[in-house]
Amino acid sequence: MDISLRILDLFRFIFEKLGVDYLTMRAIVSTKLVLDRRRAPAMSRSNSENQSEKSYLQGYLFHLIFGIFMAAIIYIINDNMLRMAYFAGAFFFMTTMYLVSDFSFVLLDTKDKNIIMTKPVESKTVSVSKFVHIFIYMVRLNIFLAGPSMVVFILSYGLAAAFIFVLEVIFMDLLIFIMTIFIYFAVLRFFDGELLRNIINTIQILLTVLLSIGYQVAVRMIDFTSIKSMNYNFSFRDYFNPVLWFGAPFEIIFSGGKSSYLYVFSALLVVVPLISFVFYLKLSKVMEQLLLKLESGETERLKKHFIQELVGKILCRNNVQYQSFHFANAVLRSDRSLKLKIYPALSTGILLPVLMIFNMGIRGEKYQATGIEYLYLYFVIVAISSVVRLVNYSSAWKGSYVYISSGFERMEEVYRGVLKTILFRFMVPVEMLGAIIYIALFRNLFLFDIAVVFIAGIAALPLIGKVYICEYPFSRPLEESNQKESIDKMLLTILIAGTFAGLHALFRLIHNGTMIYAAVLVVFIPLFWKYMLPKSNK
Repeated sequence: MDISLRILDLFRFIFEKLGVDYLTMRAIVSTKLVLDRRRAPAMSRSNSENQSEKSYLQGYLFHLIFGIFMAAIIYIINDNMLRMAYFAGAFFFMTTMYLVSDFSFVLLDTKDKNIIMTKPVESKTVSVSKFVHIFIYMVRLNIFLAGPSMVVFILSYGLAAAFIFVLEVIFMDLLIFIMTIFIYFAVLRFFDGELLRNIINTIQILLTVLLSIGYQVAVRMIDFTSIKSMNYNFSFRDYFNPVLWFGAPFEIIFSGGKSSYLYVFSALLVVVPLISFVFYLKLSKVMEQLLLKLESGETERLKKHFIQELVGKILCRNNVQYQSFHFANAVLRSDRSLKLKIYPALSTGILLPVLMIFNMGIRGEKYQATGIEYLYLYFVIVAISSVVRLVNYSSAWKGSYVYISSGFERMEEVYRGVLKTILFRFMVPVEMLGAIIYIALFRNLFLFDIAVVFIAGIAALPLIGKVYICEYPFSRPLEESNQKESIDKMLLTILIAGTFAGLHALFRLIHNGTMIYAAVLVVFIPLFWKYMLPKSNK
């Protein structure tokens, strides 16, 4: 039996006094908890059954790692207000991200009405079961996120701090829950369900990127030497900052703070969540009606993509390429599960070149360029290879029969269209963003080298396609993408990127060598795109 249900049984009398059918509610919650364990968290999205339990535990491991990181920071801080403010800020951010990315399916669930309400079950029981389900999830999340920080507060102030800390975390959870619901309410009130799905998918992508490489940036942004001596200074606008409210009780009880604003902060952290919850109860029926927008089909809203149309006409030489180009764009634009895998992999192409520079620099001193920094931009080619690999997969893979029914005789043209989609949709934006960062860091030092890296990426793209694309695009189940690729393909991709980078460095040693290398690449690009495309095994 789940320990959460055993604890829930201790409060059975409360639910029965509220008029809830406890046994029915418990059965609903128990079923939902079982389903949770079969669902992979957003940052892993391992959908195979034999991996779901492992991914479920991995999700809590990520929570614990971040919780320990938060505890380490607040342990260094001496000021009570700032200590709790740092914790509250990080807790608000991470809990909201996790709540939206991994638990929106509960907050926005409309299946209860269609499945459970057809049985002799009261609506109150269904509503309370949803609240209990969310509450259990947030308690589990809090244990790992806030547990290490609570240990720090106990070591600093004694066991009495644990009671205050737990109460404040409960009010934080309530405020986060209500704020999330109100955001959903506003989006559904003025827009449609498609926009809300896109917002949730974007947050899932941001969370996955954050867990993948965000910690490397965070560690370098924090100045641990100055954070220890920082002190809080009150400002009137702080009344509107919920993060600062939660430090007031600790300042009053353990430091003897008597400033009036501390008592106002303490009142706000209790009153605002409770009043917000009352508003939520009054708007719950309206929210249920708005949720019906989510029951509409998940088809993409019809709109014109003028830039895509123009680029397609410029890049595509024939009708098959043109149709493949637009088909691939439509899939990559609408397949949310596929995007959840592509964008975190793509983000490494943006951040790794910058992180390599930061790793070589010393904080507080001006970074001196060594003249080889342009070579780090070749990490973009390695990152793009991950995207090329993923275009073999799709959550709608069963629709791949369209290739056979359309009677394509030369799949090379289809592959050309898909690779040109990757060039247009991913490589160009990533290269441009990398160029902006490098220009901001080095001014005009590597301007021509940046352009050459982009040309090299265009030349390398069909070679990478030949390595990874071996069948119809988007024709394999997305869960199969979690399987590890053979090491030889990964090494071959690194070899391709390394070869272009090495040639770039060698040509740069001779007079006007970079310009000569660019000319050589321009000559070979048409040959690569004509003769080095993958051959279908179908």
